Amino acid sequence: MIRFFLTVIQFFLIITVSGQTIASFDTNHVQIPVTRHIWHENLDKEQKRTDKLDGKMDQFLKLTSSEDLNIQITDAIFRQTDELQQKIERLPLDNNSKIGFLRSLKELLQSYAAQTRSNKAIAPYAPLLIEYFDKCMMRILNQESLLPVFEQLHYVPGELLAAVFTQNKDASAIARLVFLKKTQENPAAIIPGLVAFEQESFADSLIIVAAIRSPLDVYTYAQAPKTIQGKMIHNCKDSRVQMIVKLSTITNGTLFLPFLDDLIQQKVTIEDISRVADNELLYYKLLVKTQIGYHERMLNGDTPLLATALNDMLRRKATDAFVNVMNELHDETEAVRFKVAAPLTSQELYYLIVTTEDYIYTSTYTNLYKRMLERFPSRRSDSLLMTVRFDRFKKFIKMAANYNRLDDFLKAMPELHSLQLMYAFVNGLQRTNTLEDAVDVADSYGSINDSSLLKFVKYEVARNLERSQKIQDRRGYTIYHILHHLFKSASDTSVNLSVTLGIPPVYQIDYQALADDSGRVVQHAFFYGDEDGIISFRNFMGMFNNRPEWKVVTGKEWVTITSVKGKPYTIYANLPLDNKADLDQMAQEHLLNYLVDNNIRPTFVVHRGHSYHLKYTIQQMLPSSRIVMLGSCGGYQNLSKILNVNDDAHIISTKQVGSYSVNEPILRVLNETIRSGNNIQWIPVWQQVANSVKSDPKGSELLKDYVPPHKNLGALFIKAYRKANGQL
Repeated sequence: MIRFFLTVIQFFLIITVSGQTIASFDTNHVQIPVTRHIWHENLDKEQKRTDKLDGKMDQFLKLTSSEDLNIQITDAIFRQTDELQQKIERLPLDNNSKIGFLRSLKELLQSYAAQTRSNKAIAPYAPLLIEYFDKCMMRILNQESLLPVFEQLHYVPGELLAAVFTQNKDASAIARLVFLKKTQENPAAIIPGLVAFEQESFADSLIIVAAIRSPLDVYTYAQAPKTIQGKMIHNCKDSRVQMIVKLSTITNGTLFLPFLDDLIQQKVTIEDISRVADNELLYYKLLVKTQIGYHERMLNGDTPLLATALNDMLRRKATDAFVNVMNELHDETEAVRFKVAAPLTSQELYYLIVTTEDYIYTSTYTNLYKRMLERFPSRRSDSLLMTVRFDRFKKFIKMAANYNRLDDFLKAMPELHSLQLMYAFVNGLQRTNTLEDAVDVADSYGSINDSSLLKFVKYEVARNLERSQKIQDRRGYTIYHILHHLFKSASDTSVNLSVTLGIPPVYQIDYQALADDSGRVVQHAFFYGDEDGIISFRNFMGMFNNRPEWKVVTGKEWVTITSVKGKPYTIYANLPLDNKADLDQMAQEHLLNYLVDNNIRPTFVVHRGHSYHLKYTIQQMLPSSRIVMLGSCGGYQNLSKILNVNDDAHIISTKQVGSYSVNEPILRVLNETIRSGNNIQWIPVWQQVANSVKSDPKGSELLKDYVPPHKNLGALFIKAYRKANGQL
């Protein structure tokens, strides 16, 4: 049995209380027969395997962001499990019964470790699992039912615990109880798990619930009518279920699913949809019309079936059939490039904009924005928002601000209405289930040029902060407290966000924080093999080729650039090989493998390429990344994804066009700062960049849309919120 000693700050083996010494539990005084040694040894081995969950064998499990919770998890897996082993040995049971409990305890640890590896949200349940295993064991000993134990448990630990007591007389009732608890909270679990309850009276009722809350699952299983679940769905008489069954038999039935609610209510027929399903333009128009209707219903408290599927299909068609087409024709004339958007109304153009944030080019956005207002009869922007029932208006405002169109949009409506709109934009951020609206407000603030509007936004944030504090709304207080201090810091550099919000310093990165153990800094640059990528790479290499301070070695798939003078600094950049043959992707993959295999940890990541390439760069970023430069259009939209890789990353982003005329000056300043071994101080660094592009009108203008880390309010908001909620 493991003799487990926690550190001084965690637990004491000898605890002194009021001057008296209390001895700790002795784990070795129980005599264990030789016949059961192997079972205890197996448990000890399982404890050791569980110890590896956080990557370290140190008898301390760091599985959450909470130190207190980590201590409780560690105590459960080691000390409490040891005590349970001793307790089993003391119980008045025969040899086989004791072996049975030891085996079950081992299986519980195995299941816990396996589930935690795939889902870290399982980790906090360790203390509860050990506690309730003990309760189950004692109820079995006293010949009592286990159902009362599982009635008290959440379904997640309930599933794990039920799996080790499958031989108990209550096993079937327990399985039913746990499944019903799970499906009540997670409707997506209904259809996959229904096969075990085929004969139960509640099966049909659950299928109906699934049709309402998880209809895509019903549709998917209905397509396989010979499976148990498929038969159950086809046999269900509910009209909603039968409509899904009917759609499952239609070729390309997924095109009909977004209209499921209207089909059930007979507002539209399958024939109506069939007439437009093969026409991208007409199908998109029907999607927009349906979306406006669904959103109006949701404003009135109704939730149409498969509203999310409608959103997904709207985004997919807007991106694939329209925005990507216009993006790819960026070198063509305006008449050719935007021909696909010619038949669209202002409302349909509005949805093209708000559903394609991660994909739309700056030039595509600005042209669609212009057409959207020109085609609206009164050209009153507030009237346009009314016709779409203000659907996603916060996203629209955020994008308008980021593309420097917000002032123009607000001036196209009466001043009173613009203030009411911004009031709605800033208020109620705590009522949503995500942080997206709050991040949008933070992102937008730095792009507002109207001083009176800035003052109004700050006032509303302060008012919401005061109100949240008064009514003790913790989430509201957290959101508006962060926004309040971020907005103050935007105009007052004396505001110390490290003190007020508890986030790492935002104005500086020390050289030592970038260097590895050998004192070397590593940069990892990503290039893509399209025409723009090849040009970007050529400009990039112009900073190093034939320069006495740099040594350049070009391989088959990547180039290695090493400093000859100054501090050790190495830059790895993949070659922009043919993207049509995916050679650029292979080069990136092979370079990444080389870095990982050789324990090379880049702290500076550079993305060069269009915004639609950025997701591939983010997927390959290593957690060591501390500075991330997004030299692409639309990079400003991807902050949270980067912070999921490294929540302390300093992000340089652009709200509009990423250009070599700005990217190169930024990289030159940063490279020289690093090569000189100096700390990176963002305010003077940005001033250096501004001075270096002063003589270039294009570069000076484009630099205005680049956002340095200390001004990246969206990223700072996410960091501060995670810190406030114990996620950092």
